[in-house]
Amino acid sequence: MEQDQFITLLNKYLQGQLSVEENRQFQYLLQSDPKNQVLFDFLRIKPSHKEQVDNSELVFQSILNKIESSETTTLSMNSHDENSFREQNDLFLIKKAWYQNYRSIAAVLLPLFLILSLWIYNSQTQTRFTEQYSSKKGEKKIINLSDGTTVWLNGDSKLFLEQSFGKAERRVKLEGEGFFTVAHDRSHPFIVEFRNSEVKVLGTRFNIRAYPDEDKTETSLVEGSIELKADRQVKSLMLKPGDKIALFPTKVGPVIQTDPKPKIQVQHSTLIISEGEQAPSETLWMYNKLSFNADPMSLIVSKLSKWYNVSIQIENPALEQFTFSGNLEGYSLDQVLALLKQANPSIEIKRQNESIILQ
Repeated sequence: MEQDQFITLLNKYLQGQLSVEENRQFQYLLQSDPKNQVLFDFLRIKPSHKEQVDNSELVFQSILNKIESSETTTLSMNSHDENSFREQNDLFLIKKAWYQNYRSIAAVLLPLFLILSLWIYNSQTQTRFTEQYSSKKGEKKIINLSDGTTVWLNGDSKLFLEQSFGKAERRVKLEGEGFFTVAHDRSHPFIVEFRNSEVKVLGTRFNIRAYPDEDKTETSLVEGSIELKADRQVKSLMLKPGDKIALFPTKVGPVIQTDPKPKIQVQHSTLIISEGEQAPSETLWMYNKLSFNADPMSLIVSKLSKWYNVSIQIENPALEQFTFSGNLEGYSLDQVLALLKQANPSIEIKRQNESIILQ
């Protein structure tokens, strides 16, 4: 649809990423449909986020008033060229007929405005975090921050520092898995944002696993104390050493399409150090050990793909009932797959191009 194409090109226009051909198509769509022009004018006003969300209808009405005022002025101008006047009058009548139905059009465009407002807000949120550290799949990285905090990043992870880091507070954003040893500074709290939740600390050691492609997030406290503010939870959760909090979507009841954020379930457990180990299984990745703790197949595959930098797919849904536990060090991918097959002989392993298929 041309509407979808225009929204896509408008998004790229706002980011300054239009190619020459895309810009030509964008200008064509902008001029060929008055609704597109109104949408474009709305974004060029650049109101604050609160104005965008709370006053979208007022902003839309303001745009229409400005356009109608501009057209009335144009119509009242004296023109010595009769043909030109007729062309302007015809154009005015066409546009006037469209704008007389602005209330019904507003009902269609307002949801688009709200979507674009959310996009703008997310863009503004991203620009708050200017400094970025990242690790590739199969790679681990140690980061020493300016305040003395040390962060270990597991494979396929990203850490963003807020632009004002260290001024009033020390705020970062995590995508993936990281272990934090936070330097104590009571006057500058350390805050980690992840997946619509955040952890607030003064000085402590903890692990967070919050990959975008995994439903569940985990926060594990090794030392000190932290305050976990989970999305949609009225009260904050206080963790003491040895506590682990898992957050995952509640899958009970029908999915409400109008609700983009499903309710979450909170699971509280205790960290356990296995015999012969020096740390809980949740942090063994720092010691180059691949750890599984009654993990379902979806999580096993996610861990293996990030650890060995390989694409693994599950084609047999029945495998989701299979769980696996164990701490592995120095194992190759083939050895791990052999262990999985030994634990569940029904697993069929197939290699296709650069991917591994589990059937």
